[in-house]
Amino acid sequence: MTPVWHDGPLDALVWDGQSPVAWSVAETGPYAAGLPDDARAIRHGLASALIRQLAGESVDVRLTRSPAGAPIVSAPGGWCLSLSSRGARALIGVARQPIAVDREVIDDHPPLWDMLTPTEADALRRLPTLARPQAWLRRWTIKEAHAKLIGEPRQIRPESIETVVTDPTHATATFEGTSRCWSRSMPDAIETIAQWSQP
Repeated sequence: MTPVWHDGPLDALVWDGQSPVAWSVAETGPYAAGLPDDARAIRHGLASALIRQLAGESVDVRLTRSPAGAPIVSAPGGWCLSLSSRGARALIGVARQPIAVDREVIDDHPPLWDMLTPTEADALRRLPTLARPQAWLRRWTIKEAHAKLIGEPRQIRPESIETVVTDPTHATATFEGTSRCWSRSMPDAIETIAQWSQP
């Protein structure tokens, strides 16, 4: 199921009732107005607003955290949540199945080769030198999102996750299971959504 990417106001969100949704939103401005002046509280307030938009305006949204620190929707039931924040924006993923998102700000730093598998490093070396930093960063977002699906991202070595980039949007990641991943390049960042592949 292809995810819905959304950047605007929540009342403009077009949702089919099933697809995962990823909302890229500024952590300052109109959507954060009235929320406590704390980055985590702002992200939780924005995530709650997205869940209410999808589940029904009158629902009581309660968020908790897993022992590893991942956000969990404790109410309403049946919803999964993932958060990522880089730069001045947050990427909020909500779905009926496990979902993970990652957002990284684009820079021109060279690739960190030791975080790639040999196959990934070979693929990057075949690219023009100027294209490598962004291609590496995309793979990094895929690895991060996949690690979040597993649930212990800080316990997983990045080079143990094998990514296969199919095209500018689609990819897979494999380690303790395989996820389908969707990425998009923004002017200042790369954003990725991951969900487990269906058997």
